[in-house]
Amino acid sequence: MAENCTKVSPLRSQRALGCPLTRSWEQVWRRQGARSEKVPADVAAQMAFRLTPLTLLLLLLAWDGASSDPKDTSHRPTESLQEINKEDNAEEDIPRNLTTEQTVSSALLTTTQQFTQTTTQATSQPTTQPTTQPTTQPTTQPTTQPPTEPFCPVSIPSCSDSDINAAEEMLGEALIDFSLKLYHAFLEVKEAETNMAFSPFSIASLLSHVLLGAGDQTKRNLENILSYPKDFPCIHQALKAFTSKGVTSASQIFHRADLAIRDAFVNASQSLYGSSPRVLSNDSDANVELINSWVAKNTNYKISQLLDSLPSDTQLVLLNAIYLSAKWKTTFDHKKTRMEPFHFKSSVIKVPMMSSKKYPVAHFIDPTLKAKVGWLQLSHNLSFVILVPQHLKQRLEDMEQALNPTVFKAIMRKLEMVKFHPTLLLMPRIKVKTSQDMLGIMEKMEFFDFVGDLNLCGLTKDPDLQVSAMQHQTMLELTESGVEAAAASAISVARTLLSFEVQQPFLFLLWDQQHRFPVFMGRIYDPRA
Repeated sequence: MAENCTKVSPLRSQRALGCPLTRSWEQVWRRQGARSEKVPADVAAQMAFRLTPLTLLLLLLAWDGASSDPKDTSHRPTESLQEINKEDNAEEDIPRNLTTEQTVSSALLTTTQQFTQTTTQATSQPTTQPTTQPTTQPTTQPTTQPPTEPFCPVSIPSCSDSDINAAEEMLGEALIDFSLKLYHAFLEVKEAETNMAFSPFSIASLLSHVLLGAGDQTKRNLENILSYPKDFPCIHQALKAFTSKGVTSASQIFHRADLAIRDAFVNASQSLYGSSPRVLSNDSDANVELINSWVAKNTNYKISQLLDSLPSDTQLVLLNAIYLSAKWKTTFDHKKTRMEPFHFKSSVIKVPMMSSKKYPVAHFIDPTLKAKVGWLQLSHNLSFVILVPQHLKQRLEDMEQALNPTVFKAIMRKLEMVKFHPTLLLMPRIKVKTSQDMLGIMEKMEFFDFVGDLNLCGLTKDPDLQVSAMQHQTMLELTESGVEAAAASAISVARTLLSFEVQQPFLFLLWDQQHRFPVFMGRIYDPRA
């Protein structure tokens, strides 16, 4: 058999015939082991007794690294060692020390497992890092880098006549809701039993102008406070269509010189609101004069001084001016105006009262508010609506708290169905002027963006922006010939039967009959103010 064994090749054939493994074949196998397809289990078993554990470990790792399929786990060193143990235990012709073999096998298994984990990491990193980093980093890094500034494009949607008509109807409903929210916000900052007048249409126009350049949460907050549907289509075109011959409204944005305004916003602002943002100088006094001149011009010089001063660090100033001029459809006779009592707080004062024995008035008593509601007609599809407590002992404050959008809309719908009848009318001549910091009002309405996290990404590239000033001033004058009112940033009362006397504090509004929304709104405690 020995002669046959020396002639048999390769090693596996010798092992199959039961031949002992020769030293020469062992050396050949060691020299060419890195190129062989796999480590024969029988070879490893015999070599385990002749090599130190470290030497055998290195050989096993070399065989494993020379595998043609790196992902093939069926011939790992661990499995080869297990095969060695099985074969060596089965063969009695090979002398060995069982205790030593078990110790060596256990040590090899543990060491090989640890080394396999290390080499797996070592082999995977060189293959992935050099190939992926140089190829992916230069191409992906510029595209995945976050933008340095937020941007929300400003566009003017194309709106058909039907689209604008639908938007106008929605806008009228939204303006009523906004007016009532605004009224209650004014109540929180105004002193009790004082005159109050403002233009919800003026303020809504200004905020809608800002909405044109707002993005993300600021846009949503503005839509919410204005009671607009989300992404309200054609809103700006609808606002533009809401102007009438009796009402002149103008919005203007003033900004510091180094605040760059986007061209798209400038173009949209000019197209939809008839104005472009104007630059302020470094001279605070000159800026105050510039703004007051603009307001005076756009209120027919009824409001000549809106601002007294501006902070030196002014960034953005938002303004809207509105002027209303209308005449009574039926004028009052100056000769019949006389001094009559008016209940003011806990006293009675004398004020000029306009009177007419047969003035056309639509009026009724509203049971919810316990108020007299009256409607007087003006020119240019405008009307003067009055809500006054039904009895002298009733407080105006109670009526104000009970007034909500649902009640208000029901009252206005009913007024439109009530016929005008000749009525004995007695109402005060009115002249009132009020001014209000609108930033405080906005906070009362839980809108904090103007002094907090303001996002006007469509207006400017500057992310750190705050509104420095937002003022609203209203002037209302009610005389025998008609109503003249102005606001920068109306009147109501009631009575039933065939007499309508307004001799106590009342709530008022100037109503746009065509589009059904309040242009001016407020209350009168002292007609003389």
